[in-house]
Amino acid sequence: MDTFSAAMLDLMTENAMRDDKLWFTEHKAQFAELVTAPMKHIADALLPYIQSIDEHIDKVHISRIYRDTRFLNGRSRYRENMWVSFGREKDLYKAPPAFYFDISPAGAEYGCGCYVPPDGMMQLLRETILAGDPAFIKANDALAASAFELYGDKYKRSRYPDAPEEQREWLERKNIGVFRRRTDWDTIFSEGFADEIGKEFTAAAPIYDFILKTALIKPVS
Repeated sequence: MDTFSAAMLDLMTENAMRDDKLWFTEHKAQFAELVTAPMKHIADALLPYIQSIDEHIDKVHISRIYRDTRFLNGRSRYRENMWVSFGREKDLYKAPPAFYFDISPAGAEYGCGCYVPPDGMMQLLRETILAGDPAFIKANDALAASAFELYGDKYKRSRYPDAPEEQREWLERKNIGVFRRRTDWDTIFSEGFADEIGKEFTAAAPIYDFILKTALIKPVS
């Protein structure tokens, strides 16, 4: 099966609730059909759209259904969500933005951003915004025209109280990205869902381009 389904979500939920290695092993064929296949399908479908935005993105990582046992903290060893990320080769950058897609019984979420920025990146981003860089203007316009929302932890006290509100939404964050959450299951389960996301990513390309510009990228030959 190449599309997401209620059966996929039910299987992941039951697996997490049982937290039983034997049960998981006995249902591996179902996981391959209902979970692995649709995750690989959406990764393959989204990659051409993403590479049209940044040709240097060539790393696609699909999550495993089981968590790292070192970090369970009382949780099931099996996750109820699955995700895929798309990024650049690590030796070409210090902190590139990346694209991602996530699905769970709570819904689907996707977006792009730089979620663990290195020292200096966010300050460079703020300076670029305050300088009125055209890349920021394009990014902000693209955000306003999209269904994406800004992501990022905010400082408790405003550091730029005199800046325009649309700039403060970017300036006051410790990390930066955009996301969209979906619970329209008929669409999520449809064959055209991946293309819909891909088109949204394409329209949001100026947001990615702006974050990339400030992410301290090393030159690519």
